[in-house]
Amino acid sequence: MDNEKCCCFTGHRPQKLPWGFDEDDPRCSELKRRIKAVIRLAIAHGKTMFLTGMAMGTDMWCAEAVLEIKQEMTEHGIKLTAVIPHAGQEERYPDQLKERYKTILRSADECIVLQDHYTDGCMQRRNRYLVEHSSMLIAVYSGGSGGTKYTFDLANQLKHKIIWIDPITGRTKINFNYKEQS
Repeated sequence: MDNEKCCCFTGHRPQKLPWGFDEDDPRCSELKRRIKAVIRLAIAHGKTMFLTGMAMGTDMWCAEAVLEIKQEMTEHGIKLTAVIPHAGQEERYPDQLKERYKTILRSADECIVLQDHYTDGCMQRRNRYLVEHSSMLIAVYSGGSGGTKYTFDLANQLKHKIIWIDPITGRTKINFNYKEQS
């Protein structure tokens, strides 16, 4: 895997977004539109491999966007890799998301399962894998602590190009240097 051609995703789960699981909310629709736009921007900058951690919300929306764009832009050789922190990740997802999860996995070019069962720290190991195997991060992040912040900070520390979409304000920052702005 050529890290220079790879872009990974991080972002909030539905529970941390104002619209929750209501994907028909106009704010969610706008966020999905922005996600597609920044993925196209990443492709324009040479990214052809996209890594998703397959968490509910942002990870799955980004994966679905990559799969749609892949069908439209066949000449770019776009690939999607699902990096799954542990086997059975989707078992606690709501039923309607379990089928979407499985559909994404069937459509992905590659699925990497990092371990066979859940353990403390497995999500952080997945996030580290995503960042260490890429050179760009697309983050849907409104601030605060958690796995998204961990991934965002690690990408910043490793000097990745970062495209940051704030899901609350809708603002998008490109190559935002988090530490200099805090």
